[in-house]
Amino acid sequence: MAFDRRETAILLVGDFLILVASFWAALFIRNLSLPSFSYFESNLVPFFPMFLISLAVFYVAGLYEKQTRPIRSVMGIRILGAQAATVLIAAVLFFTLPLTIAPKTILVLYLIVSVAAESVWRFYRMNREVAEGSREPAVLIGSGHSVLELYDEVKGNDRYLIRFTAHHETKDVREGDISNIVTSNIEAGARVIVLDMSNPVVIRDLPRLYHLMASKVTFIDFASLYEEVFDRVPIEHFDAIHLLESLPKHRALYDSAKRLFDIALAIVVVMVAVPFVGIAAGLLALTGGMPFIRNERIGRGGRTFHIIKLRSMLFNDHGDPELQKKNRVTALGRILRKTRVDELPQLWNVLVGDLSFIGPRPELPNIAEVYEREIPQYRMRHLIAPGLSGWAQIHDYDAPRGPADVARTKRKVSYDLYYLKHRSFGLDLAIAVKTLRALISFSGV
Repeated sequence: MAFDRRETAILLVGDFLILVASFWAALFIRNLSLPSFSYFESNLVPFFPMFLISLAVFYVAGLYEKQTRPIRSVMGIRILGAQAATVLIAAVLFFTLPLTIAPKTILVLYLIVSVAAESVWRFYRMNREVAEGSREPAVLIGSGHSVLELYDEVKGNDRYLIRFTAHHETKDVREGDISNIVTSNIEAGARVIVLDMSNPVVIRDLPRLYHLMASKVTFIDFASLYEEVFDRVPIEHFDAIHLLESLPKHRALYDSAKRLFDIALAIVVVMVAVPFVGIAAGLLALTGGMPFIRNERIGRGGRTFHIIKLRSMLFNDHGDPELQKKNRVTALGRILRKTRVDELPQLWNVLVGDLSFIGPRPELPNIAEVYEREIPQYRMRHLIAPGLSGWAQIHDYDAPRGPADVARTKRKVSYDLYYLKHRSFGLDLAIAVKTLRALISFSGV
């Protein structure tokens, strides 16, 4: 949504300018006089990487995420955490490494000033963003569970920059009624019209709205707004036609580059992981049983492959519900899971092309059969290679584990299809960064 992109751009530019201004203020406090341009420039060069690191830390901390950005309790904690991480990185760069850079006193002053300035700036923008006067009145026209979900989420929620003043169902409306509804709402003050463009009733009346689209009123497709609010697709409104329309036509460069990156990164990580895997495998061998397990999974194109992991349970139950009742995680397995060491053998699957670092998590064949039967869109996720981490993993912490759960898997698939639709180097980087954040904090994914 343009409103969110605009605010994110304002925050990004504002953060950068405040960091530069904080550095200038630190020079002023250090010398108790206005710094000359040459003095400012000579000290700015070694500090410039710190500004970029700070912006990266802010991103990792979620300070640019639209869902949590205006929530005071979350924002306060994230600002403090981001600044603490920046202080730590700065300490390493300026105090530990043998770098010939600006005086350390300037760094300390810069950090103090920037923490205060960033906090004031962020809370100002937060209050400005959620001010009632800046929220555009909007009308939602459509039917179905996802439409109601969007309406309920936005209508009374101050975190968004639009506010729904009405929702109109499309059931049992006559030809021309949609046009009349839109016209009357615009006359009543609506400035944003959200239409379900997959609804045949809306499509039927769309030509009657063309003259209104030339006015100052903004028309938004419901599915696009839903994706921007929830970061997933409205699965009931997403069919094969929408998939074909949204799939990028020129993916050869992206796919090839991603595969080369997977191989290169896997080789590097394998060299680091081998000692840990070797020690863990030795300890597992001493406890009895095979240290490695191979489980069937569904991969790209619906073909099966065997995923390799270190054994963290008493035995390999292959997802059998009856065997699962007798199985349990061992003490050593609990440590392996907590540290994610049990996942490291999957690097082999990445090297041979069964897995990518980023993609939908692969499912057991017997459970996938249930989902393919109950969820028509489920097969779409097999158009790309599965991954060690994905868009659903970093968002859907209530993802089903164990037996098939159709209701919760529909939500998970809506995230997978969002990734399938929007996948790019930028989105992959965002997933990778958030995955690292979860791994470092031993939470999620």
